[in-house]
Amino acid sequence: MKTTQSQQYKITEALLTADRFGGGDVSAIDVRTSVVELSLFESLDKPYLSGQVLILDDKALFDSISFQGTERLSIKMASVDNDLNVVMERTFIMTGIERSVKSNANGKSSVYFFTLMDEHAVLSSLKKISKSFNGRIDEIITKLLATEMNQDIDLSYLFSANGERNLPLQSNMKGIIPNLTPIDAVDWLTKRATTVTGSPFFTYASMHDTNLRLGNLDVMLSQKAFNSKIPYVYNPANVAGAEDQTEFEKTFTIKALKVSKQANTLNLIQQGAVTATMQNTNLNTGRIFKSKHSVRNVLDNLEKHNLIGENQNVFDTEFKIGEKNVDEHSSHVYHTITSSGTYGRFKSYHDEYDGTKFKKKLERRSVLNHLYKNMLNVVVEGAGFIISKASVGDVVNLLIVNDNIEVSDRVSPEELYDKAKSGDFIIYDTRHTFQGTQHTVSMNVCKLEKLPS
Repeated sequence: MKTTQSQQYKITEALLTADRFGGGDVSAIDVRTSVVELSLFESLDKPYLSGQVLILDDKALFDSISFQGTERLSIKMASVDNDLNVVMERTFIMTGIERSVKSNANGKSSVYFFTLMDEHAVLSSLKKISKSFNGRIDEIITKLLATEMNQDIDLSYLFSANGERNLPLQSNMKGIIPNLTPIDAVDWLTKRATTVTGSPFFTYASMHDTNLRLGNLDVMLSQKAFNSKIPYVYNPANVAGAEDQTEFEKTFTIKALKVSKQANTLNLIQQGAVTATMQNTNLNTGRIFKSKHSVRNVLDNLEKHNLIGENQNVFDTEFKIGEKNVDEHSSHVYHTITSSGTYGRFKSYHDEYDGTKFKKKLERRSVLNHLYKNMLNVVVEGAGFIISKASVGDVVNLLIVNDNIEVSDRVSPEELYDKAKSGDFIIYDTRHTFQGTQHTVSMNVCKLEKLPS
């Protein structure tokens, strides 16, 4: 991580254009000095960026151009120290005005609140696809993005640290996309993909490049934290020695921490994420498959593959109710109907040759729901994300000081940090907010294990 780079960034270009303005630079309106705030959103659940921008209008600009929600805003971000060092460049469709507010008493200026979206996401809304596909899910998704949305895809998040490619378990598939938009089709296919452990796949976007990314949770869990050398630290009492930190190190102080709706095991039980029964009837063979799902087995499998340690923090293995362990019950029964042989040697979307693979649908849902169980919202300064090009799908290291601990030389690290809220977390969602030269990141992070005692 390069610590010599500036910790402050600014918008160096914000050009508003529209096809109806005509071509050429003359048709572009520079609104850089009028941008009050820019927010960009990343999520593992979305293969595009969205955003919001607040623009001060004291020249009746948006009235004169007759804003239609079809305008483009081209943004460039650069280091304060070096305008030529562009750290982000992207063009969005300004999809609408969320609201506008008069900004002073005499009513001679207004602040407009615009929504933004990647152009390929808007393009997707204009299309419906009804076409056949065949092959392995990752290949189908990659081809779909290239042909229907003209998007390249980064596959590096399918490769583990040793260079081994972690492929979807679902292969040799064939079917028809049932009149979906390209983004809905990608989402539909991605939700069918799992690893051998039952972990989910994600198709998503990053603010650091225009490629889309396809990755899976197994690879994400095996990553090293992007800030492993300088963890983000939360201590409202100000950790001793903070005055000795460099300006760069001070950007790794957590500004705010929010925890809500944690540890709701009842909700997970009701969703079938803790225990459930999977059944499938094959109309072609008449065979009925039945298998029991337990999150205990899923977590054991993740531990077996060295993706989590033995200190999992999402399931109480000792909890008994009605004289049985909670996962020995069956709160849900899922029954599907398939017909093998519809596409010859190929499998349909829901079909499997090996009956045990039907259960991967439940395992995927279970892993995702248990990730959500203990999610934290953390606000930090954005310099580390810019310098490291960190994004959703990456791992971040957090150290959260325990409640009622007074920092001193006599307190050991084991006593100092909250084991459930500290450690390596997957970054699931981010909100990057730029105001002047200030850049903050609000991120939702999650994990499946706690620090060892």
